[in-house]
Amino acid sequence: MENEVLDVIESVSGTDEFRDELDMDLFEESILDSMKAIMLIIELENAFDISLPPSEMDREDWNTANKIILRIKEKIDEK
Repeated sequence: MENEVLDVIESVSGTDEFRDELDMDLFEESILDSMKAIMLIIELENAFDISLPPSEMDREDWNTANKIILRIKEKIDEK
């Protein structure tokens, strides 16, 4: 599951530079921006058959690959 999340992030962002440092701030490093974040949400929802309401998507909670992986695990466990 973790590799699938990383693959989605890589697909949306067009880079794999975050894979060596999963706590890298994806927004500060310009790997994600607002538009890519929306695309990421959609791709993750489709890949894992989960719902990620924008109201639950505080940027501080989604700014690293590790935080994204954790959030996806939480959503899968809620199913």
